Amino acid sequence: EKKRMGKRKAYNVHEKLELIDRIHAGQSKAKISHDTGVPESTLRGWLKEEYRLRPFVVTVSETEGLSRKRACTASDAPLDTAVYNWFVQERAVSTPISGSIVKTQAEKFCQELNGDNNFAAGQGWLDCFKRHHGISQVKISADSEAASTFPDKLKAYLEEEGFTEEQVYNADESGLYFKMLPDTTHAAKNDEKKSEGFKQDKNRVTFLFTCNKTGNHKLTPLCIGKSRQPRCFYHTNMKPLPIKYKNSKEAWMTRDIFKDCFFKSFMPSVRCHLRSKRLPEKAVLLLDNCPAHPPAESLKTSDGNIKVFYLPKNTTSKIQPLDRGIIVNFKKAYRKELVKELVASDNSITDHLKKYSLKHMMYLANKSWNSI
Repeated sequence: EKKRMGKRKAYNVHEKLELIDRIHAGQSKAKISHDTGVPESTLRGWLKEEYRLRPFVVTVSETEGLSRKRACTASDAPLDTAVYNWFVQERAVSTPISGSIVKTQAEKFCQELNGDNNFAAGQGWLDCFKRHHGISQVKISADSEAASTFPDKLKAYLEEEGFTEEQVYNADESGLYFKMLPDTTHAAKNDEKKSEGFKQDKNRVTFLFTCNKTGNHKLTPLCIGKSRQPRCFYHTNMKPLPIKYKNSKEAWMTRDIFKDCFFKSFMPSVRCHLRSKRLPEKAVLLLDNCPAHPPAESLKTSDGNIKVFYLPKNTTSKIQPLDRGIIVNFKKAYRKELVKELVASDNSITDHLKKYSLKHMMYLANKSWNSI
């Protein structure tokens, strides 16, 4: 007679993430498996699903989401996954997302994935999608109390650790539709085409901006696109480019990209800057709680002198320096430079935009970043 297997324990999202964080912190899967009884194969499966599990920490319905044992799937799984990944990334940078925006995005993805122009995401579809992922509608508000008290706590921490303003850094991501024109236009009263739509180019990249508190050290921005090798970079030496480039499936920040950037770009650049200022080679990087940012334990030098400090949730718009005008000013400067280039071109605006590449964008973006 075959031995009956015991009932398998169902782990909720919070428990899974705790074990995933232990792996990221350097513990072996064998050790965790021995301590918890979770098979190594199961741990590997959870790691592959981390992109779906991690966002439950920042979705707008945390209490329900974290207690779920399983992340339910929809009848059209690829569409459901695409919409949910988009939703999480937008919420990670605090973009307000209404039900109508979710439905419109679903229709767009359905057309791209299935070639179906007739799909209409109704209220029933939206309700089902929200139930699948523990999403609910909430009134958007920053945690004013935390935002008002945290600066004092941060100041005390920096003084205790002995950091000067030159040694305090901030990094933040932001999306840029680098070919998009204004959605309003001036028109003469008799202009018969003044209300006609203009098909906008929605090529989107993600930028990572980093600078220190004094503004004396602005690191080279990182640009994340979808293509590993965009055509405009063929036969191009990437090293002299003014902007660093990485790629991911949806042109979003990932934990691997961020970790690589921290150790290979941020850390050596900060050390070089601090040496030039004759300061100790120690620094702290202030970050928001974006799910694409690895745990603090995995973002520090071996000596612990360069490390990260996570800001409280729902307070970054009031505390984070880059959220308080720097990124907005960068985008304004970029749009101004783009318009100047379009006007100076001998070609029509439409024709010039067709030839305007990621490579061109990098030089304008670099000029704009250096101007603020």
